[in-house]
Amino acid sequence: MKMKFLLTILATVFGILPVFAGITPEESTSPEYLYNHGHSSAVVDIVQINKASVNGETYLTTDEIKNVNDPKIIRWIKNFFIYLDPALDDGSFMRHDVKTSPSYDDL
Repeated sequence: MKMKFLLTILATVFGILPVFAGITPEESTSPEYLYNHGHSSAVVDIVQINKASVNGETYLTTDEIKNVNDPKIIRWIKNFFIYLDPALDDGSFMRHDVKTSPSYDDL
């Protein structure tokens, strides 16, 4: 009788344990969780930008915060060099409207 009771208790405990192992979607998309699971800072920024856009919030990456805090002349010089060399990163990744039809702006 004691052995059956002990086995029943052990089976119940081991049956309940997986319930406590689950994580919520909020936890699985947090920056700490993503960093700890080997994702790069770019992936973390993409996830946070998508979460913010779905919720109607604004999210500034660390590069954008640095650019906002720069003096106006520095921002102007950076934008000038970005205009001259289109290969430079202008920070518009995941931030611009994608138009599916061509227009005169594409020229």
